Amino acid sequence: MTNELNDCSFAVSPEAVASIHDEGIVILHLGNGHFFSCNGTGAHIWQAIERHLSLEAIAAEISSAFQIALTTARQHTVRFLDELELNALIQREAAS
Repeated sequence: MTNELNDCSFAVSPEAVASIHDEGIVILHLGNGHFFSCNGTGAHIWQAIERHLSLEAIAAEISSAFQIALTTARQHTVRFLDELELNALIQREAAS
């Protein structure tokens, strides 16, 4: 993902449902039946996606919540968003 992400927000795919637990999150893709599990950071990012936040807003939240550098938070967030998008669990929305 590159700069085009700065101009969009994200939404949960209609094919995805999630269950958040103390240890993290489990996501089910209803269309293909695949399960995905993530840690607490992944759950935090998922909740930000549910709020339709941009990459930069999500990275800022992760940086603050986990006391890590913004550049590090952005790198990890980009990787996670890439994986979610690759598995059709999220979709991009154009900036309004």
